[in-house]
Amino acid sequence: MDSKYEPVILHLSETLLTTFSVTAALQVWCEMRGLGHGDLYADLHDTSGQLELPPLGVNMLLPKDGETIRHRAITLMRGDVPLHNADNWYIPDRLPEHARVLLETTDTPFGKALEGTMQNRETFSILLPPYVRARFSERDRIRNTILHADENVPVLTIRGIVTVDTIPVSFVEERLRPELVEMSAGLI
Repeated sequence: MDSKYEPVILHLSETLLTTFSVTAALQVWCEMRGLGHGDLYADLHDTSGQLELPPLGVNMLLPKDGETIRHRAITLMRGDVPLHNADNWYIPDRLPEHARVLLETTDTPFGKALEGTMQNRETFSILLPPYVRARFSERDRIRNTILHADENVPVLTIRGIVTVDTIPVSFVEERLRPELVEMSAGLI
C-alpha cells in the first residue's frame, strides 16, 4: 500500500488501540462506512490448530501445566468483505462455557463470543508500514503500545492479550487486510 492510505491507516490504528474488542470496533467501522452486510463472522482456515503458541504468547498467557491451548486461524468477514486475518491462541478452560461452545461449533468471532463478559484487550505491539510509522517521528509508543516499522506489513498488524475478569484467556495477532483500507478510503 502507498501513502495515499495513510489517513485511513492512522484512523484505524487509533480506533483499534482504544477498544476493548477489535470485533466490536470493526463492526461499527463497517456500519459507518457501509462496508459489507450483516454481522461479522469468522471464516475458519484449514490451518486452525496447526500453529504452536509463540514464545511471546507463552509469556503473556502464562499457561499452567495441563492447560489446553487451542489455535484458531480465521479471516474476519462482514458479508463478502475481508477485514483481517488472525491467529488466536486461547485457553478454553479459562473461558465461560457459552464462549467455548460458540468458538468450537460456530463461526462466531472471538470478541463476539465473549460479549456479556468483563472482557478487555491490551494491545502491546503494532507493526506499521514504514511510511505510516514515520508519521510518529520520534515516538516509540501510542497509548503505551509499542510501534514498529515493517516493510512487509501492508496495513497494520496488532498483537495483544485478551482478558476476562482480568484473567488472560487469549493471545492474538491480527493482520488488517488491504481491502478494508481501500474500501474505507473509497478507492475500490
